[in-house]
Amino acid sequence: MPTIDVSEQLYRQLESAANGEELDVAMWKMVGRYQRGNTPGD
Repeated sequence: MPTIDVSEQLYRQLESAANGEELDVAMWKMVGRYQRGNTPGD
């Protein structure tokens, strides 16, 4: 899996958004929400 480098500030924001959840799991959920919100409907 590729490595993504982010600033310390962004990392802290991601940890906060994960709300105690495992960061990997939270990130995949964020990606899913982004895709659903930015994909034109049928």
